[in-house]
Amino acid sequence: MLRPLLIILLSLFSSLVISAQQPDQRIGELVNTEDWFRLDKEYQILKDSVQTPFLKVVAEAMIARNFNKKQRALECLNELLANYQSVLGAGVFNFIILRAQLLEEMGRYAEAADFIKNVLDQLKGQGVTQGLDAMEYYYQHVNVLRDFPALDLSRPNHDVLVPFILKELKPKRIESWMRKKEERNPDTKSVLITIPVTLHGETIPFHFDTGAGMTFVSEKFVREKGLPLIGDTVTYTGNSKGLRTVIDSLQIGEITVRNIVAGVGLEEEIELFDLVGIGPILGRDVIAAIGETQICMDDSILLFPIKTSPLPAYGRNMLYNSHVEATADGEKLRLLFDTGNASNNACYLSAAYYNSHREVVDKVATTDTISGGGYGIAGAREMKVIRPFCLSIGNMPIQLVEAVVDEESVLADEYCHGNIGIAAVLQHRKTIINFRDMFVTFEK
Repeated sequence: MLRPLLIILLSLFSSLVISAQQPDQRIGELVNTEDWFRLDKEYQILKDSVQTPFLKVVAEAMIARNFNKKQRALECLNELLANYQSVLGAGVFNFIILRAQLLEEMGRYAEAADFIKNVLDQLKGQGVTQGLDAMEYYYQHVNVLRDFPALDLSRPNHDVLVPFILKELKPKRIESWMRKKEERNPDTKSVLITIPVTLHGETIPFHFDTGAGMTFVSEKFVREKGLPLIGDTVTYTGNSKGLRTVIDSLQIGEITVRNIVAGVGLEEEIELFDLVGIGPILGRDVIAAIGETQICMDDSILLFPIKTSPLPAYGRNMLYNSHVEATADGEKLRLLFDTGNASNNACYLSAAYYNSHREVVDKVATTDTISGGGYGIAGAREMKVIRPFCLSIGNMPIQLVEAVVDEESVLADEYCHGNIGIAAVLQHRKTIINFRDMFVTFEK
């Protein structure tokens, strides 16, 4: 639902020079197109044949980064920056930012800030004055966190079970852009998984949202709970702005999570959340730290197992940003697996999908007025709709009433084909989301 955007970078790899050797060409192609799922699989086969040393390090860095092996990714980035700066050329700046972001994700805030500051000082000492805005912004962003400890958690040595409810989102009032009744799909509902979370002794319903890069609350929530505001405004989805806070401790059942840097929605940006009753959001920062979540629909329970599930036979199919590998009509797609996508029977396809399937979509789709939105976004406009739409994730088919094709959507990740959420979860007895071995799987 909420996708924080700290900084917009050029393509990480546009400046890489790839050897003419065939394995090198293939690995370079996968890196340059950011095809992390194929890179993960094919690099294991081709790595002994790759002749370009720095390309091996780049490939291993990006595999580790995207499949949540942060320490290994950091080791590879250290090697790249120590030994291959001249080969990376202008691309070195992207790897510098990536290293700092990894340090931030690991809670090593002061180290991240000092690293960026050292680079800035060196560049300015060499007379460089232009093109430093991204680094300056990132330094200010992470430096305000330097004295905060890293996120950590404690849990008992057994499975933790937390009840959930499926909260149906209903508008408190009807806005003009919502007036068209969606007669095309009368069974459409918007539902979110909501769990009890304890903050300072008070039990508060939080939405379980794998599509949110961070835990997220409102300005009003911060004031009511006496939480601090830190730093200046930051950019989240699109051009929407927000603030940040630090939550010292949350309890999710018998799991205690500490030192959570959470996003704070500005009151002027959070109007849609208030309108339909979206409350605080438990994001991927906390969900990933716990490791594995099993959504058990029959029992309305979130199970956080002490012993995580084995990797399925099809291997890793989820990236750290919650993108999953899906298949539709024999073609591989990359979709954000977003439990904050509240539609009970639809998925959403982005401009990236439309641009590569324009002829087929224009032929089979109808056009309807679709209403909806997210943080800082609300309204209705005409979009193309494909009915029905079928895909699979892992080895499980998912039958959707429709796919809404948003020709105008511009995602932070140009290789993401869209978004699927609660509709996939509702079709299965159990959904397993594993951030240790990076997979999503379903059980009937």
